[in-house]
Amino acid sequence: MLLSCRYRHSLFFALLFLSCTCSAQLATSSLDIKLRSGFIIPHHGYMAYFITENVQAIQVNYGIKTNGSKFWHTAYNFPTVGLGVHYSGLGNDTLYGSLTGLYFFIDREFLHHDKRFNVGHSLSVGIGIASKWHDRQANRENMVLGTPVNVFLQYDLAASYIVFSNHKLLVSIGVAHASNGSVREPNLGFNICTISGGYSYLFSTKEKKTSEPKDDKTPYATWSFGVFGSVKAINAFSQKQYGIFGFTAEKLCRIAPLAMLGVELSAYTDSSIPDILIKYNMNRSNQVCYQKLAVTLNPNYLMGFGKLSLAFQPGVYLKNSYYGFGAISNKLGIRYNVRRGVAISAAIKAHWLAQADFIEVGLKYSFNRNEK
Repeated sequence: MLLSCRYRHSLFFALLFLSCTCSAQLATSSLDIKLRSGFIIPHHGYMAYFITENVQAIQVNYGIKTNGSKFWHTAYNFPTVGLGVHYSGLGNDTLYGSLTGLYFFIDREFLHHDKRFNVGHSLSVGIGIASKWHDRQANRENMVLGTPVNVFLQYDLAASYIVFSNHKLLVSIGVAHASNGSVREPNLGFNICTISGGYSYLFSTKEKKTSEPKDDKTPYATWSFGVFGSVKAINAFSQKQYGIFGFTAEKLCRIAPLAMLGVELSAYTDSSIPDILIKYNMNRSNQVCYQKLAVTLNPNYLMGFGKLSLAFQPGVYLKNSYYGFGAISNKLGIRYNVRRGVAISAAIKAHWLAQADFIEVGLKYSFNRNEK
C-alpha cells in the first residue's frame, strides 16, 4: 500500500481541523486528495503474465474555479482548472516500478455549483515519469515502456457531496494512459482503470466582480489546411528513428457556441512502413514511395476553451500498406490559436485505442466563415 491507514486518517483529520473555522462561501479554489485503487488493463497477452498486483495510487490536485470573465467559463458551467500530481504502482514493482504524473486538468460539473450533490467529469493531460523502463542490460523484460518520460492522460467520471462548510467528499471512476507515442520502442503503454475516494477542501475568498463576457462563439464554418511531422521507432533493439511528414485538409461546422463537428483528411509518408513489411515478410513490391504513403479519414469533434481547443477524432485508414494493426486510426489532440487563422497542434495518433502510432506536431491555417 502507498499509504498506511494510520497516515491516511491523520492526514484527513489534520485538514479537517485546519478548515473548521472557515465559513461556507462560494469556493474560488480547492485542494483535492484522492486515494485510488484499480488494475492494469492487460491489452497484450505479454502484460497479463507479468502483472502480479493491483494498482494503488494517490492523487493531489490544486484547482481554481473559473469566474465567468470568459464566455467559455459560463458555457461550461464554471469549470475548475489547475495542476495536479498522480503517483501509482504499475502492477509489478520489481519489473515496472512506479509512475508519477504531472499534469494540467479541467474539471467540469453538470449541475449548478450551489448544489450539495453534483456529478461531472475531468480530463488531465501532462507527462508521466516512470521509475523503471526497458533496458537491454538492466531491465530486458520490461517491454511496456521504452522511455522514462511519457505522455500522461486521465479521464474521470465523478460525483461529489458537500458535507458541511468547505468540506467535500469525492468519488470517481476513471482510466489513465501512459506511453511515449512510439518515439522509442518498446511502447505497449499502460492503461490503468481505477476507482477513487477523496476529500476536497474549498478555499473561499471575496470574488472580484467581472463584466459580462463577450460571446466568443466559434465560427459558423471553417476550412483549414495544415502540415505535420513526427518521428517514431519500430524496433526496441536497433532504435532506428523514422521520419513522418504529411498534409491535412479539414472541414468543420459549428453545432454549439463552443463546439464544432466535421471531418479531417490526412495524407502522409511514413518511412517505417517498408521495414515493417520486410519484418513480417510482406514486402513484394519495389515501389517504396507508394508503400510509405498512408491516408486517413477522421471525423472530428472540437471543443473550444478560448484560444485552446480539444480534438476527439475516431477514424479509419483509406490507404495503408500494412494493416496488421487493423483499419482503425484514431487521434486525440490539442490546438492553440496563436493568431487569427493560425494554430499549432499536437495529437497522439493510435491504432484502435491502445496501440500508439506516433505523436504528430503541426501547423494549421483556417479560412473562417462567420455567422451572419
